[in-house]
Amino acid sequence: MTRTLARLAAGLVLSVAFVTSAAAQETMRISLDTNPSHVRNHAIELFVEKLEEKAGDKLKVEVYPSAQLYRDRDVARALRQGAVEMAVPGTWVLDGAVPSFGLTSLPMFYGLPAEVTLELMDGEIGQKINERAEDRLRVHVLGPWLNLGFSNYYATGAPIKTHADMKNLKIRISGGTANAARVEGFGGVANMIAWPDVPMALSSHVVDAVSSTHESIASAKLWDSGLKHAFEDRQWFGQYVPMVSSAFWDKLDPELQDAITEAWAETVPEERRMAAEAQDAAREKLMSEGMDMTTPTEEQLAEGRRMLMPRQEGLVEEMQIDDELVSLAIEELRERGLLD
Repeated sequence: MTRTLARLAAGLVLSVAFVTSAAAQETMRISLDTNPSHVRNHAIELFVEKLEEKAGDKLKVEVYPSAQLYRDRDVARALRQGAVEMAVPGTWVLDGAVPSFGLTSLPMFYGLPAEVTLELMDGEIGQKINERAEDRLRVHVLGPWLNLGFSNYYATGAPIKTHADMKNLKIRISGGTANAARVEGFGGVANMIAWPDVPMALSSHVVDAVSSTHESIASAKLWDSGLKHAFEDRQWFGQYVPMVSSAFWDKLDPELQDAITEAWAETVPEERRMAAEAQDAAREKLMSEGMDMTTPTEEQLAEGRRMLMPRQEGLVEEMQIDDELVSLAIEELRERGLLD
């Protein structure tokens, strides 16, 4: 009888231990709408590897690419509602919910080197934007943002050698008030067209040019649709923001929160290197397919910035970007001698 009770007690202890262990493991689903070959997806794979080393069996991570869970345009709401644990959407799909994410698309950032944007977004200004996002979307921002790269112009007919060559061109944009204002500021006609419809729009001459990145143009093989010329004017620098739902984050123990934060911090430098290499490789691919590249001088880019700046005040008001952040950015850029 004593032995039987002992065995039952031991079995009970093992069962409790198993249930406790199973309950201790959290599941973190990561939603991405890009395909597995995209640099953002590669970065998340790297992040997951680092996180598994640090968190052990305390956390189960599941990655859902290609919009299996949500498109980026919808994922902010899902995070706010606690319907998904993590996502890394682009700033351009977040500025509707948190207008200050549109800061780097304003005229004052036109043509600036990537390093300038990164310094400001990694610093005080970026932290303030993160705080606004955390408050409005009920998320926790893990740390520095991932990089995508610069948007440029790509044309089918005559090459764009100067800003004057954009006059009257019908230019496809992905949307956004600042993107449209930029095209119009150079005398072009902005035309919002969904990415899947771009090849037909080019082939049928609905548009004469496209605003996009080297990697996007190369991956879609848009030279087959008539693109022949690139104008590398560094319109704005695209980045992705790492967000974890507060509903999920707040229930994690501090050690697990630290593990996630550390894994992200270790991932960012490697991702930024990969993103730069991906854009460089895409540039080489475009040239190998016969696309010519025009790279404006710093003086030309500064002149383009001056052409666009009269539109900035109206854009800030229309997009409802925080005046404090705009003032901070202007001050920083003037200290660097990048604004008049």
